Amino acid sequence: MVGICDDIFIIARLSKALSCAAEMKKILKADLDMDLNVPKFNVFFPGTSFSLDTARSALDLAVRADPSLADLAAMKAGVSTDGMCVAGVPVGVDAWLKNFVAKQARSVITDVAKLDVISDWLIHTQLLNFCQNARMAFLGRNTPTPLLSEFMAQVDATIVEAVCRHGTGGGHVDWTPQLRKIVNMKIQVPHFRGGFGITPNEGSAISAFYSDTCALVVWLGSHGGTRPAQHFADAWAPGLDLTSPNSWHAPLLQALSTSHALLLQDYGCFEYTSESDRVPAPLAVSIALSSVRPSVSSRNSPPPLSTVTLSQLCMLFQK
Repeated sequence: MVGICDDIFIIARLSKALSCAAEMKKILKADLDMDLNVPKFNVFFPGTSFSLDTARSALDLAVRADPSLADLAAMKAGVSTDGMCVAGVPVGVDAWLKNFVAKQARSVITDVAKLDVISDWLIHTQLLNFCQNARMAFLGRNTPTPLLSEFMAQVDATIVEAVCRHGTGGGHVDWTPQLRKIVNMKIQVPHFRGGFGITPNEGSAISAFYSDTCALVVWLGSHGGTRPAQHFADAWAPGLDLTSPNSWHAPLLQALSTSHALLLQDYGCFEYTSESDRVPAPLAVSIALSSVRPSVSSRNSPPPLSTVTLSQLCMLFQK
């Protein structure tokens, strides 16, 4: 019988983190007869000026200095100073993040081409949507999206091309540019508006990341219990004033500010200026496609899309 204990993360000073890992390794073996997976045992040194060699030396010295860490010495843990993958999500400096996502995008593009052998059009389209497109959607909603737009666009274009190629047997190459634009829109428009529902991640990923991160800030301001909300928030975002976006230095919150500006500038969203202007709507942001119309006749036509109104970032956190 094979046992799996996945995604264990230890966040602490190096000495404490290693002590915890060593104790966990012993307990897993003694109680469950499970061994830590050496290739997946990694130590990340975030926000330091260490070189990779310096970080490796620091780890080796810490292990050798404490006899209780002897079980870790032979594991040869991986070391990183730029970033690491946490539950499928890249965490690290911008350059490392972009390189990680670029690799994932190339992998998806390669796998999209492999699906051409499937003769059934419906199965082919569903695999593109719910397997390949979903891989980038997961990255989009969990990673600072402004870093990803370039790669999202490449995958979006590859998937649309695959649908056209498979559905027409290659005949789409003779389409006019105008017809191709209409077909592209049709493929990416939601079902309730008469499309195929293969959501383009270049735009929707911004909405997903923005919504999730706004929800985190709101949650921090509403779960203080008997304590002031700021005291509760300090445990999650130490040293940050969540009512002052201009002072945010945490990468996740900086990415939220960038996404906010992008939605206002490029996607036609608006920001209400006072609490009295607030629109009672969920935090989720919809990318408005005002020119899209369903192509199927129906007595129940979908309602027109309304303008998306965003909260001021300084108003998300309510003390």
